[in-house]
Amino acid sequence: MYDGKQVVRVINNYKQKDLYNLGVEMNNRKGTGNYDKERKQFNVEYVSLNERNLYQEVKQTLKRRNIEYLNKPNTNMLNGITFSSGPEFFETLGMKFVDSGRTYRSGDKEGQAVKIPYIKSKEDIPPAVTYYFDCCMEYLKDFVGEENIILAQVHYDEDTPHLQAYFIPFVNEVERKCYVKDNDGNVVKEEYTNKKGEITKVPKLLRDDKGKIVYETVKGKFLNNDWFWKTRGGLYSFAKMQDSFNEFITKKGFNLYRGDIGSNKENQTKIEYQIKEKQAELEALNKERKIP
Repeated sequence: MYDGKQVVRVINNYKQKDLYNLGVEMNNRKGTGNYDKERKQFNVEYVSLNERNLYQEVKQTLKRRNIEYLNKPNTNMLNGITFSSGPEFFETLGMKFVDSGRTYRSGDKEGQAVKIPYIKSKEDIPPAVTYYFDCCMEYLKDFVGEENIILAQVHYDEDTPHLQAYFIPFVNEVERKCYVKDNDGNVVKEEYTNKKGEITKVPKLLRDDKGKIVYETVKGKFLNNDWFWKTRGGLYSFAKMQDSFNEFITKKGFNLYRGDIGSNKENQTKIEYQIKEKQAELEALNKERKIP
């Protein structure tokens, strides 16, 4: 019998344009959540910003550490990760919850009351809950590298306590395509016709005797989201992370249901959950309007 469900959510496609608003949500508690002003004071900060906002923190970190990256709008600059569980799990750790007056509109709890933490003082946060998030933070440091974590906070001011953190996908080596070079070491270019029928010249890729592109390993300091996850399992990286976290947290004394072992199904993100809740709420309102 498990004490609750394991919740580990990852979003790995934050671009430069997303960074400012992410920082505002984290530090000013303005965004898409159900924030409780009275409980905000009990939030815990593991890693704080040194710069005036998250965008500047990321840019200055990359500059200070001489990390190479593509400075383009579509570059994945930051990853976000959330560790949590349902109220049932935190209740087994001694935390008190009360009825919020709202009900779930979707999911396996549809129709049930939304329970929120009852926190009026620091004493209302049991040591076991604090220890749980300490363990989550320990796992994260080991998984991504402590120096790569830009911002990390435990939030007690939303419906369910959770650790929310952001990190740069840092790697110390990447694989790059090789190109054909002439006797002087210059890259050879060949003609290429695009979809519009236009002819341009592009660098000629080096291929082996089977026609496959040749790659070389380059060592250094890189921000490279694709390579970060490729080195952690590629297509199965998220599933492997879920498995390794469950093994880790179990050894720490917690009893969480991971789900189907080996499954690569991702937990829905916070935004996806809220969209489903709003859609369900809208459908309910439309049904009420049709009743004579």
